[in-house]
Amino acid sequence: MTRAPDPVAVLLAARLSGRALPTFPAPVPTTLADAYAMQRQLVAALGATVLGWKVGRIPPALVDTLGTDRIAGPVFRITELNGCAPGDAPVFVGGAGAIEAEVMLHLRDVPDRPAVWDSEGTGCVDEIRAGFEIASSPAPDVHGHAPYGIIADIGINNGLLLGPRLDRPDFAAIMVETRVGEKVVGTGRPNEVLDGPWGSLNFLIDLHRRGLIRLEPGQWISAGAITGVHPIAIGQVATARFGADAQIACTAIAENGFRP
Repeated sequence: MTRAPDPVAVLLAARLSGRALPTFPAPVPTTLADAYAMQRQLVAALGATVLGWKVGRIPPALVDTLGTDRIAGPVFRITELNGCAPGDAPVFVGGAGAIEAEVMLHLRDVPDRPAVWDSEGTGCVDEIRAGFEIASSPAPDVHGHAPYGIIADIGINNGLLLGPRLDRPDFAAIMVETRVGEKVVGTGRPNEVLDGPWGSLNFLIDLHRRGLIRLEPGQWISAGAITGVHPIAIGQVATARFGADAQIACTAIAENGFRP
């Protein structure tokens, strides 16, 4: 009997080559523990430095069953945006590709207890930026296997684009608007996403303390999609406005293979 290919090896080959898959490789994990175990195997196989972590949402119908409302995935690419000039957002042609406007938190250190926000901010975060998460997977049906397939495929993160600093103390309350082309595809405020950016950070701190991920000083935290997850095709331009403080843009380009 022919043995089925290892799904980690299949995802690794797809990410290294930049080629899409017909479907998510079987067997798809069916528990959070198995999904995070597969994620750790893929991280090890990629052999690259983890520069940060993205946070996503569990499908609402599964929150009570799974006992959590968020997922985490590692970040291996971070690019500084040059003012309002569009940055490159690599997505898998024939796979899943989307853009998400997010608040980015820079870790000064890793606390041993939940971070608390006050009028001075929080001691473990020393910089806050506007940014995009590039969400792309070689598997076109990855969202049909949420959250397990998304977690396993490194949170389907394909990089972060860092925009300008958000220095206002009420940054989490600013209105964010995302456009793909000329169409407004979503609006929202950071503090309207569950319990906000600090809830995302504390979710990651809990995973770190439980040994499921490893946070390190200097990493960036992509704290959750503010206006939604917006599909983007090659050549399309996405823009996001963060109140009157910042505007960022990116252009979807074809993924041509990850280089550790």
